Amino acid sequence: MNTIDLKKIRKSRGISQKELAHRLKISNCTLAHYESGIRKISLEIFLKIIDECSLEIKLEEKK
Repeated sequence: MNTIDLKKIRKSRGISQKELAHRLKISNCTLAHYESGIRKISLEIFLKIIDECSLEIKLEEKK
């Protein structure tokens, strides 16, 4: 499975950790754990991150 660099994406969008955590309705600590890889991101939070950071995702087709 591919990993994402959530911190890099967030910073490239000019969003602070505090602001993104607030938008996602999670604590700063939880977001920090997602960014450092301590905690795995649930699908629900992952989809919210995509929405909040205005990301487009491409699904790779396995052959």
